[in-house]
Amino acid sequence: MESTPPPTGPAVAGSLTLTRPCAKCRTQEATLDSRSQPVCRACFVKFISGKAMKQIGILGKEIPTTRTNATRRYVLGLSRGVSSTVLLHLLNENVEFALGKARAAPFDLTVIYVDSSCLYGSKNADHDPLAPFRARFPRFTFRSVSIADALGLLGIDWSALPSVDPTLLPEQRIWSFFSALPSAASRADILRLFTRHVLLASARSLDAQALLLGHSTTALAELTLSETAKGRGFSLPWVINDGGVEYPPAGSGSSTEGEDRGRKILVYHPLRDALRKELSVYMTLTEPPLTPFVAEGAVTALDSAVVSHKDLSIEEVMFRYFAEVEESYPSVVANVARTTGKLVRLLGGEDAERKRGCGMCGVPLDGEGDERWRGELGIRGGDEEEKTRGKLCYGCERSTRG
Repeated sequence: MESTPPPTGPAVAGSLTLTRPCAKCRTQEATLDSRSQPVCRACFVKFISGKAMKQIGILGKEIPTTRTNATRRYVLGLSRGVSSTVLLHLLNENVEFALGKARAAPFDLTVIYVDSSCLYGSKNADHDPLAPFRARFPRFTFRSVSIADALGLLGIDWSALPSVDPTLLPEQRIWSFFSALPSAASRADILRLFTRHVLLASARSLDAQALLLGHSTTALAELTLSETAKGRGFSLPWVINDGGVEYPPAGSGSSTEGEDRGRKILVYHPLRDALRKELSVYMTLTEPPLTPFVAEGAVTALDSAVVSHKDLSIEEVMFRYFAEVEESYPSVVANVARTTGKLVRLLGGEDAERKRGCGMCGVPLDGEGDERWRGELGIRGGDEEEKTRGKLCYGCERSTRG
């Protein structure tokens, strides 16, 4: 039986004729555009919420509850940016919906904010950046963790990194370490890696089963190209895809015997099917809007002047590039993320246990790939690099040593 095509003329809702009907419900006037379709506010909100809840449902099936483990425990990494703030709101909506149906909350959530203000000399002891979030989302637990906590983590092999004066206070030590990095790109790269380490360590200490990250389709596409450009393309299946991550990583230079032995933590990206521009619109449609919760500067101004490209990290270059691409060619952005999602982790089981991990990013070292990068770029390691050879992957070596 042939299907009847939807009407193309003006739709009628009650006694009103719609000049631009919503392509989904056909009963409301379209006020937004979503992936080349005119949609109404309600359908757009439902579309974004559905994308996230589908992924949360998949995660829930990965962690079945039992009598001895009746509650799922998640950690959400909050950057105070658009995506993670929207994800926090959607998780709260999910819990409120369940409680409204007289059901138990589907999970316990602890929100972790990694504070890196000590790196920029802007730390204010009297200012609590999480206070507005605690007031808006009282059902969840919020914690602020300093980036300086990375100094004591088992997942980082500090013997492979530039030395730092051990007599300094932790925040002074981490500031000194970042100040010695060779470029803005290096600092942005290492900050992302340290933040991931702190989040994984926090999830482990809280005995959480999953770490939720707010990466959108756009962010995953940016990460794909930036990691590849840094010579860390081998890490993409571990960084981009959803799945278990051992922390501390096997063979990362830390002791993994007894109590310190790493265990698997599921890392999920519930917003992986939503574009960043869609999330930016969504946050203006909630009641009340989420816009005031986003940290100043979290969304880079694309029209801001660039004095020198040396001032831009690879991440910022990718941000600007994909912001333009997703405006006109959203399918291109989605294809980058989906294609990367098909990559598989070559090492698993006992092989992964025996394979040494990079002392910085933690993924299994790809010795042949690293040497190929060095050979094609004509790089010959000096004395310092020879000391770290076999401890760091090529990408982390370049970020820390230049």
